[in-house]
Amino acid sequence: MANEEQQFEDENSFIRPFLVTSGRTKSSVETKLETLVQRVENADGSMLRFEAARIFEMSKNSISIAELSAHLGMPSGVVRVAVGDLIESGQLRAHRTVTNESTNDIELISRLMAGVRRL
Repeated sequence: MANEEQQFEDENSFIRPFLVTSGRTKSSVETKLETLVQRVENADGSMLRFEAARIFEMSKNSISIAELSAHLGMPSGVVRVAVGDLIESGQLRAHRTVTNESTNDIELISRLMAGVRRL
């Protein structure tokens, strides 16, 4: 009996991400693992279901896609597609990600180290 339950969980863990993304592997919205997302003020998430509802709820404050992935126990690619859908629908907004053109790597590393120290 336990072996059958484990087999069901293994199959379900493969099928569920496929259902979340409707089989898509990329989002039309460009995001990175470090992209911070947040709920849009006054957005109504009452019609959202399953993972989309969980992402919406967890995004009350800014949260990165990497953090969402870890909290949900889902692959980051799946979370990126789901987040992209929520951004397109106006439920979430993405904060601008720092690019190498706007800062040099030493400045970024220094800011990251300072942030870790504050934790």
